Order: sequence, then structure tokens, then C-alpha cells
Amino acid sequence: MKKIIFIMLLAVASICSGCDKNGGGNAGNSYGFSYQDALTAYDAFNAGLFEQGRGLYARDTGQSGAVAVGWTQAMMFDMTMNAYKLTGDQKYLDLMRKHYEGARDSFTFDWYDYSHWDLYDDMMWWVGSLARAYLLTGDEEYLKVSEEGFKRVWEGKPESMKNDGKGWNELDSKGSFGGDDNPQYGDGMYWDWKFGRIGKMACINYPTIIAAMELYKGTNKPEYLEKAKKVYKWASENLFNPQTGAVADSKHDGNISPAWTMLVYNQATAMGSAAMLYLETGDQKYLDHACAAMDYVVKEKSTANKVIKPEGSVDQSNLTDEMGIYNSILAQYIPILIVDCGQEQYLDFIERSIETGWKNRDSRGLTNKFLEKRLNASAPVSSYTASGVPALMLTFPGLKDRR
Repeated sequence: MKKIIFIMLLAVASICSGCDKNGGGNAGNSYGFSYQDALTAYDAFNAGLFEQGRGLYARDTGQSGAVAVGWTQAMMFDMTMNAYKLTGDQKYLDLMRKHYEGARDSFTFDWYDYSHWDLYDDMMWWVGSLARAYLLTGDEEYLKVSEEGFKRVWEGKPESMKNDGKGWNELDSKGSFGGDDNPQYGDGMYWDWKFGRIGKMACINYPTIIAAMELYKGTNKPEYLEKAKKVYKWASENLFNPQTGAVADSKHDGNISPAWTMLVYNQATAMGSAAMLYLETGDQKYLDHACAAMDYVVKEKSTANKVIKPEGSVDQSNLTDEMGIYNSILAQYIPILIVDCGQEQYLDFIERSIETGWKNRDSRGLTNKFLEKRLNASAPVSSYTASGVPALMLTFPGLKDRR
């Protein structure tokens, strides 16, 4: 396995052929947040939004009683793992377990139960996170649930389970991958079954690649690597523009043009999956794609002040806007490109985004997706939007040096 060692103290030249360095690259700048700030931000996020009784993150601080929807809980689970990796503090390992048990009790992780799981991507976000939990802890329970989830998404719910009382759909029996009656539609992952398998979305294809790569690392089963490569080939040929780095949201009905709506979370998972495949295979094409996808974020998904632009609702009072979680997804995968692949040119952009968002925290210590705007601390804030800055802080390269 190819490993590229990133050393923060050395100036690492970009090895991305034709890679645009619009992210800056002056890693020597310090924008005003420390190791302790990262822990303060994360602890404030937990104090305001984690419900100890249910073991789940609340949807918002407004005491609405609602919890964050299931797929976004996986991003928050990742945050806890990253806090533990950063600090080695047992309290974060304990929180991770408590959150897992809360999700297990609420969602059951019975992947075949339609009352809990009705979209393929909702499951796959958790499959990847649970594979990472196994890699971190060695706990076989996480691996078992992750592998079962991957199999269920890939293969679907078989007809033999038609009368299990938990729902059954004939389209789902084909699984997310392939199963088309028309072979011209090719490979790639479907997003749904209940709406009639309406499209192959970036939000299922790229997370599937990432989950497969995590499971490959955890099990050494070649089938996961082969599935990752197969899905990536389809996604890169159908949802990706290698010249601009744009990642389309979806493709419908075979060979018609993709839906060129570009969103940060799809850019992030495309970047992360390509970077992971590069590290495993050494194929320069993957690294070029990873850089292009991130270059697009820097050029097209940033404000005039070159920080990450908020997506989704322009009014934070819309507490159901799940797009607030997108920066947390970027946080999970950007270190792979910067650290493991040695692409320092993005440090400045990420650091500036963190510093701006942290500077605009409210009196509760909570941040939001509107990095350049401080919100009224008396107003409810959703866990989706509040997660982005602490998630980025927890994964920022070299943070331990800022103690």
C-alpha cells in the first residue's frame, strides 16, 4: 500500500499535475485558534446539543424535542472519534459509545426495517462511520454492523424477506448497485427505491466508495477495493468534470445530461474517495481528480473573503435545513488530501474559514454555517449548522502543535 508521509515542518511541493493552488498555501500563518479552542468549541457543541438521556444529538437548541435526522448523526459520531484521536481523552471514547448505543436503540441498525431506513445514502453514511469506528477501536461490533449495512445497500432486500413485517419493495430487491433492466444505464448506485429509483446520486456513489475503502482497510477483503474502483469509474465518467472539478448532484434515466448542481458535500466525498484510491493504488488520475474537486470548492464555493460559503437556507431560523451539515463532511475528508496526499495548498483556505467562524461564535460558544456572521445567542441554532466549525477544528492538520 502506498503511503505518503506528510511532514508539517517541510515545504512539500505539490505533486498534483496541473493542480490549482488557489487555496493559498502559506501554512505559516496563524489565524487565531488553538488546540484548546478546538476542544472548547467541541465541548460547547456537546453541551448545547447532545441529549444524554437519549444518547443522540438534538436537532436544535430550542428544546423542540426533535433529534437530528439519522444520517447526520453519523457526521456527529465522526466528530467524537476525531476528538478522541486528537486528545486520547477517555471521555470522548465514552461519548462515542453512548452515541452509538443511542443510535442503535433509536434506529436499531436493522438495515432492512423500512420504518427506520428508506434511502440508500442514509444507511451508507453510517456504514462508513462504523467502519472508521472499528479501525479506531478494534471493536468487532462496529465492523459487523458496517459490513451488514454495506451488503444490504449493495444487494438490496431479498424477496425472501417480503413477509417480515418491516416492508418490502420490488425495486429494492435489486439493491442500490446496478440491477437495471436497460444495460445502457450502466453501473453506479441508485439513491432510492421508494420513489421509483429516480436517479443515481453523488450522495450515494461517493460515500459507497469511501465506505468500501474503509472496510477494505479493516478487512483486507479484495472485493471492497474492487467495488470501490467500479463505482468510482462510473461516478467519474458520469458525475464529474475533471477540467473544472465540478461534481454533479445526480444523473437520471441513463444517458441524459447530469444535474449540474454542485454542493460542498458532494465535492468533499468525491475528493475524499479519489484521495483514498490514490493512496491505495498510486494512480495519479485519482490525485488529479481529488485536487480538482477541492479546487472547485475554493474557487466556486467560497465567499469574497475566501472562506467556505454557507449552503442551503439563508435563514438560520429554518432549523430543519440539513445542508448545514455539509462543512462537517468536508472536515472529515480534507485531511486525507492535505496530510496523507501532501497537498498543503489548501491549508490557508481551511484555516481562514475556521478562524472566521470561530471568531463569530455566540455567547454559548456555538458557531454556525454563516462563518462571517454572528447569530443572536437567544435564537435556536440547529446541530447541523453548529457542527461545521468544530468539525473542521478537530481535523485541522498540526493542531496538536497549537497547545
